[in-house]
Amino acid sequence: MKAWIGALRPRTLPLALATIALGTLLAADRGYFDGVLLALTALTATAYQILSNLANDLGDSLRGADRHRAEGAERRAVASGALSAAAVNRAVNLTTVLALGLTAATSWWGTRGMAPGYLLGYLALGAAAIWSARGYTLGRAAYGYRGLGDVFVVVFFGPVGVAGAYFLQTQTWDWLMLLPGLAIGLFAAGVLNLNNMRDLETDRLAGKNTLAGQMGLGMAKLYQVLLLFHGWLAAVMFIFLQAPVTCSRSFLFAATLPLMTDTAIKGWKAKTPAEFDKLLKPLALQTVLFALLLGYGLLVDANECSKPLF
Repeated sequence: MKAWIGALRPRTLPLALATIALGTLLAADRGYFDGVLLALTALTATAYQILSNLANDLGDSLRGADRHRAEGAERRAVASGALSAAAVNRAVNLTTVLALGLTAATSWWGTRGMAPGYLLGYLALGAAAIWSARGYTLGRAAYGYRGLGDVFVVVFFGPVGVAGAYFLQTQTWDWLMLLPGLAIGLFAAGVLNLNNMRDLETDRLAGKNTLAGQMGLGMAKLYQVLLLFHGWLAAVMFIFLQAPVTCSRSFLFAATLPLMTDTAIKGWKAKTPAEFDKLLKPLALQTVLFALLLGYGLLVDANECSKPLF
């Protein structure tokens, strides 16, 4: 059981759930909240993240990447022998079926009463998310080995998760929701970039061409700073642009600025895999806190410009 818990990597789940929480809080700020839908979207996001974790464990092992992992990096279940490749492959297939079922249930519940095209659109989006979760290191077209992981993280941890959850709650589209989604997506890409800077040398030995590996350590550090800066820029732009709708300019999320600044400085100074590894969890938790404070700050600051929640 301990080996399976390790393979599921529960510490990664809060980052996936942060996108759902933010989208739901932003919808609640506009007066819309469906508890059943929140549960369904949270379960679906959890299934996607677990699928990604299992598929990555299996894919890196099959490609031999885990034989070169940096010292101090977390042990992988298949490569360490704790679980067999066959057992994890079965778990990947089972989780895929579960994710498909949850996607269908969430899409149906969230688009009920709308034209069938919306249901089909969300089913297609869910299928793309499932393919993305499986395809980072697994399969012939593993995009994580081609330097495309950052793009998929920004898209699915960002606008897809946040704006998608908002749309299902409200059944209305608002282009402004792409901005907070972009902020979370950029921060999530920062977590991935820290991971790739940690494994830069060992990934090269394994033939894993991450974006950090292609840029080199110096440019990857600059890229890290730019990810965080533009994430904050997107959030600040959103606060001002949405103000005419809610009459709110809450900057409660700014409480995380000193924390993220400290993480950015440490990342700039880091040189060893161990130093990068120590920053992964803090940045992930700071991103979760940022998302919660951004959404909650607007919700509690709501006034007569917003539709009453109750």
